[in-house]
Amino acid sequence: MKRKLVLGIAALMVGSLGLAQNFNWEQARGSQIRVLLNQHPWTTAITPFLPEFERLSGVKVVVETFPEAQFRNKVLVELASGTGALDAFMLTPNQEGNLYLRSGWLEPLSSYVGNPALTAPGFDQADFFPASIRAASIGGSLVGLPIQQETTMLFYRKDLFQKYNIPVPRTFAELEAAAKALHNKDGVAGIGLRGRGAAATSQLAPYLFGHGGDWLSANRRSRFFDAEWVNALTFYSGLLRNYGPAGSTTMSWPEITSLFAQGKLAMFTDGSLFKSILDDPRTSTVADKVGYAAFPAGPTGRRTPVAITWALSMSKASKNKVATWLFMQWATNKQNQLRVLLADVPASRRSAWNSAEYKARDKTPEWSAINLEQLEYANPVWNPPVVAVGEVRDILGRAIVTAINGGNVRDALTRAATQTNTVLDRER
Repeated sequence: MKRKLVLGIAALMVGSLGLAQNFNWEQARGSQIRVLLNQHPWTTAITPFLPEFERLSGVKVVVETFPEAQFRNKVLVELASGTGALDAFMLTPNQEGNLYLRSGWLEPLSSYVGNPALTAPGFDQADFFPASIRAASIGGSLVGLPIQQETTMLFYRKDLFQKYNIPVPRTFAELEAAAKALHNKDGVAGIGLRGRGAAATSQLAPYLFGHGGDWLSANRRSRFFDAEWVNALTFYSGLLRNYGPAGSTTMSWPEITSLFAQGKLAMFTDGSLFKSILDDPRTSTVADKVGYAAFPAGPTGRRTPVAITWALSMSKASKNKVATWLFMQWATNKQNQLRVLLADVPASRRSAWNSAEYKARDKTPEWSAINLEQLEYANPVWNPPVVAVGEVRDILGRAIVTAINGGNVRDALTRAATQTNTVLDRER
C-alpha cells in the first residue's frame, strides 16, 4: 500500500512537471551522482529545485559548487584522474571542449538523446536555440546540454542619449560617434569594453566578425595577420584609448558592469546576462535608466553578436551514466529553463522566452526581443577554436593590451600570429 501511494505521488508530480507519465524516471533509483557546478546565476536559480528531481527519480544528487577559477581547475583535475568519481559538470564548450574531447573525458550525448528508453518524449531538442546546440557540439558530436545562453548586446544610458539627442547606435561608426559625443559628459566615460588581456578576447570576437575576420584559415593557421584583424583591433582599442575609462587594461566584466552600475559609463557591449546586475536597484544606481540594443553592424553590414553557452556535460568515466543522463535532461527541461529565465538567467530554450508566464512578468521586453532575435544567428565560436585555448587567449591578450596602450597593432598581431602557429603546430 505504501509503495502504491509513493508511486501515485510520483505520477502526480511527473504530470505537474509536464513530463511524460509513461517514461520511467525511476530506472536508476538508488543511484548517487556527484555534480560540480560553477558559482553562477544558473546554479543559484536551479539549486532550490534539486530535491524535486531526487523525489522524481530516486537518485541522490551531491552538488559541489566553487568560484569559477577554482571550479575550472577542480573539473580538470577530476577528469584527468580518470577515477570516475565525477559524473556531471558545467562546461563552456568553446573554452575547454576541444581539450576535454580530445583527451577522451567527455561522453557524447547523441545516442542518449535518440534513445526513447532514456529520454522523455517531451525533451524536444529542437526547442534549443540553434546557437546553443552548435556551441554544445564539437566536431559534430553533442557534448553537453545547454543550460544558459547569453549573447553580446549594447547596454546604454537612456537618459544621456535622450538628453544629448544621440541616436542609439546601429553601426560601428555610430557607436564610435556616440562614444565621442558622450565622453566626459555628466562625469561618464563614453564607452566601456573589456581590456584586461585574455579576458578581452571573447568581446573582441564580435568586432572581429563585424569586420569580416575569423580565427583560423582552412588549414588551421592563425589569421591574425589579416587586414580584418588589424582593422578590428584598431577599432576596438581606439574606442577604449580615446573614449574609455582610465585603467581599461585592468578591466574585465566585473569592473565594467560595476562602473556602469555606478553611473560612470555611457554604454558598453558585453553579454546579455549582465542585465540582472544593471536593472536591480540593490546593485545599480541607474537601474531605471538602462537601455538595451542589438549589437551594432560592422563594415560587413551584418550584425555579428557571439553566443556564449554554458552546458551540462557527462564524464566519460562516470559509473552512473543513466542516472546522470536523467539528471541532465531534467535540469534542462522546459520548465526548468523557464524557471531560470524568470530569475534573469538567459535561457537556452525558445519555449521559455515565448511562454505566456514569462511574457506576463517581463519588464524589459526589448531585452527579451534582442536575445530572441540574436540567438537565431549568433556565432558560438567566441574563443579561438584550438585545444590550447588558454595559451592562445594569453597570446592574443598581449596584443590587445599593446594596442590599447597605443602600440603598433599590425606588429602586435604579427607576433601573436607567429606564436599561435607554434601552438597549432603542436596540436597537429
